[in-house]
Amino acid sequence: MLIVDYHPITYDSVQSYAHYLNIPTLVPGGSGSSAYDPYKYDISLLPPTIDAVVTIVKYFRWSTIYYIFDTNDGLLRLQKLYESFNDTTTPLIRARRIGNVSDCYEILRKIDRSLPEQKRIVLDLSSKSAYENVLHQIVDVGMNRDGYHYVLSGLSIDELDLNTFVYGGVNITGFSILDTMSAENAEIIEEATKFDENDIGDLTVEKALIIDTVHVLLKAIVNLDEKHVSSKRGFYGRTRNSRYDTPDLTNYNCSGESLQQRYDGEMVLRELKRVKLYGLTGNIEFDSKGTRQDYVFKVHQLEHKTPLREVGVWTPRGGLNTTLPKIEDPVVGPLNRTLRVVTILEEPFVQYRTSDDNTGAPMVDGKYLEGYCIDLAELLQKYSDKHYEYYISLVGDENYGAIMDGGCWNGMIGELITSKGCPNGTREKADIAIAPLTINEERQRAVDFTKPFMQTGISIMIKEPDKEKPGVFSFMYPLSNKVWLCVMVAFIAVSLVLFLVGRWSPYEWTDLDSKGGAPINNFNILNTFWFSLGALMQQGSDTFPRSYAGRIVGSAWWFFTLILISSYTANLAAFLTIEKLTPPINSADDLVKKQGDMEFGTLRSGSSRSFFEKSKVDIYRRMWIYMSNNFERVMMPDVKDGVDKVRSSKGKYAFLMESAYNVYHNQRKPCNTMKVGPLLDRKGYGVATEMNFYLTKHLNLAILKLREVGELMKLEQKWWYSKGMCGTDKKDATTSALTLSNVSGIFHILVAGLLLAMVVALCEYLIHQRIRKTRQKIKSLESKPHTVRIVKKEPLEALKEVGYSERENTPFSGYSSSGTAAASSPLVTFDSSKYNFSHASSPEH
Repeated sequence: MLIVDYHPITYDSVQSYAHYLNIPTLVPGGSGSSAYDPYKYDISLLPPTIDAVVTIVKYFRWSTIYYIFDTNDGLLRLQKLYESFNDTTTPLIRARRIGNVSDCYEILRKIDRSLPEQKRIVLDLSSKSAYENVLHQIVDVGMNRDGYHYVLSGLSIDELDLNTFVYGGVNITGFSILDTMSAENAEIIEEATKFDENDIGDLTVEKALIIDTVHVLLKAIVNLDEKHVSSKRGFYGRTRNSRYDTPDLTNYNCSGESLQQRYDGEMVLRELKRVKLYGLTGNIEFDSKGTRQDYVFKVHQLEHKTPLREVGVWTPRGGLNTTLPKIEDPVVGPLNRTLRVVTILEEPFVQYRTSDDNTGAPMVDGKYLEGYCIDLAELLQKYSDKHYEYYISLVGDENYGAIMDGGCWNGMIGELITSKGCPNGTREKADIAIAPLTINEERQRAVDFTKPFMQTGISIMIKEPDKEKPGVFSFMYPLSNKVWLCVMVAFIAVSLVLFLVGRWSPYEWTDLDSKGGAPINNFNILNTFWFSLGALMQQGSDTFPRSYAGRIVGSAWWFFTLILISSYTANLAAFLTIEKLTPPINSADDLVKKQGDMEFGTLRSGSSRSFFEKSKVDIYRRMWIYMSNNFERVMMPDVKDGVDKVRSSKGKYAFLMESAYNVYHNQRKPCNTMKVGPLLDRKGYGVATEMNFYLTKHLNLAILKLREVGELMKLEQKWWYSKGMCGTDKKDATTSALTLSNVSGIFHILVAGLLLAMVVALCEYLIHQRIRKTRQKIKSLESKPHTVRIVKKEPLEALKEVGYSERENTPFSGYSSSGTAAASSPLVTFDSSKYNFSHASSPEH
C-alpha cells in the first residue's frame, strides 16, 4: 500500500505506477476528482464537495453562476455541475480558469464589470493558500460588497481569515468537515500530541486527513491479520503457493522493465474499502469505488455585519438542513402561467382612469387603471426577450414594504417573498412589483431589483411665495447702486474736465463781434453740464467742443455712454418683465435655522423616514431630532396629506418628499407649491422580483432598452408635464406685455420733470415782471424833471444803468409828502447832458 500526498502535477504519474503494479493508494488530500472518473486502486480520504455546491446553488435558485477554478480537476467538477441540472433549470454558468492564483486581478475585474450586477461566484481552488490569495485580491478589486455571494468548495472555510468581508455586505458560504468535539477524537488528538514532541499545533483539515489516513491503513492491516490468524505465520508469513502470498521484497526490483504486477493488491484494496471508523473528519467509510460516503459537511455562512457562523449541515443522503431563509416554490425557469404584477395607487404612477376611453386598460375591482407604471408594465412586456403574460393587482395592505417586528415584511415586498413564520393572510403571491419602489439596502437583501427606471431623491416642497412686483424705481435695477454712483461721478468729472479744457484752450474763445470787444467762451460751467447730460441721454446739445482736447474728451464720453446705455437697455427687459419669486428657504440648512418659524416633516414610514433616521450627517440628524420630537404634528401618513398641509399652512410648513412626487404635485391646481433647493440624497425606483426570478435579467435588459430609445423619457413627459395643469414655471420675457407697475417709475420721473419745469417757469415769469415794472417806472421819470427820493436800494442800482450820481448827506433836498424836511435822505443828481429837468412845481415833487 501507498500513502500519496496529492499534487496536481505529479499525482498522475504516481497514480499510473500504482495502478500498473496493482498497489492500493491512500490519498489524504487532493481535489476529490476521483469520485467521477476513479482509478481502480485509489482510496480518497477527502470527500467530494461538488454535490454540496450543487445543493447550495439549487437552494438559492441562482440563474447565473461564475465558476472559478485553477486545476484540471476543476473541469471534471464543472462537468458534474452541468449534469446536476435538467434543461429547464440549468443556470447560466460562466467558467473562468485562473492560471496564476497570485495574480488574477484582470479576471476579477472583468467579472466585476460584467452583467448581471449581482454576482454568484463558486470558487473551486486547489489549496488553502490558493483561497487566501484569491480572497485577498477580491478585497483589492472591491468585490467584497453588497450583491456578491461566494461559495467556497473547499472544506476549510473556518480556517480562513474573513474579517475583511464582514462589513462589506458580501455573503460567503462554505463547508468544514473537522470534528474535534467528540470523545473519540479527543483521544486521537491526545495521542497525536504525545507522538509529536513539538505538538501538532492548530489542528487543520490537512493534518486531520493525514491522521485519518494512517488510522484507515492500520485498521485495514489489523483486519487482514485477523482474517488469517488461523495461519501460524499470519498474513505476512504465508508461502507463495497462494496468489496472495507475501512477496520476497529483498528480491523484488522496482525499477526499469522488471516491474511486475502484484495480485495481492486487490485483496488489500477490498479490505481498505471495508474499513469503518470515526475519525477527525467524521464518519469514514467507502463505497465500491473507494469514495467516502455517509460523511457530514458543516455549512457556514458569513453575512453583512455577521461573522462566519454555522448555519446547518449537509449529507449525501439527507441533503441540506439549514436555518438560512428559504424561498418556497422556486421559479428558476419559464412557467406556463400568467404572472401577477403587484402595484400601489399613487398618482401619477397608478391611478383610476377618469376618461371614457378604456380600451386596453387593466381593471381592478371594477375600475380601470392608468398611469406611468401601467404604461411601463406594457412596455416591459413588449421589449422583454422572453415572452410572458401578466395581470395587475393592487397591494393588499397599501404599503410599499418595510420590515415589521419579528423580521417579516409587509407591503409589496411581503407579497413577493414568503418567509417561514411570517403571516401572509389572504394575500396572493406576487411575481413582480412595478411601482415607485425605492431601491435601498434592506429591500435589496430581500428581493431582486432591476436597474432604476427613474432617478429621484428627497426634496423640499414649500408653498409658493407671493410674486414680488417690480418697484416704482425698478428701471434702476439693471445697474447696481455702486455703478449708478460711479456714473454720477463720471458725469461730474467729465463736465469739469471739459470746462477746464474750454478755459485753457484758445480755440474755444471767440470775439463778441467784428468791431472788437471782449472775447467770450461758450463752454461755461452750465453748458458743459448740459453737453455731458445730452451725450449721456444720447440726444446731444447745441454746444460742441471746437478744440482738439475738447473733442477727445467728448469722444471718450460718447464711447462710454454708448456701452453703458447698450448694457443698461439689454438688462432692463428682464427686470421689467419677470416677476421675482423670493422663497423663504433654499436648502436644508435654511430649514434648520428657521425651524422656529417654519415646521417641516416627511412621511411617517418609508424610505424618506429611514434616510433621516439612519443618517450620520449632522444637519440631517438635527432634522430627524426635530421631526421625532414633533412627530404627530409634522409627520404625514401619506403624500397627499403632506401636500395639503403645505398648501394650507400659509408658508409655515415644508414637506420633505421624493422629487418625483414634488414635481408632479407642483403641476396640480391650485398651482401654489414649489420645489426648492438641491436633492438631499439620490436614489432610484426599480422593478422588484423575488430572489433569482427567471425574468429578472430580461426585465433588466428591457429597462436598459427603454432608456436607450427614449421611451422612459416620453413616459415622464406624458405623465408629469403634458398632463400638468400649471404650465411652465417661468414667463417668456419676450412676449409678456408690460403693465403699469412695471413702468410707473418713468411716469413719476416725467411728471416730476413737468412739475419742476412749471415751477421754474413761474419763477422766471415773476422775476421778469418785476424787472419790467422797474424799467417802466424809470422810463416815466425820464419824461419830466422831478426829484426822486430813493427809498429802497434795488431801484437805485437800476437807475445807475441810466446814468445818475448819488450824493450822500445832503442837508436839504425837498419835502416829503408829509411836509417834513428830508435832510437825511440822499439826493439823486442826473446828468444834465442826457436829461433835461425843470424845477419842481411843488414840494412833493
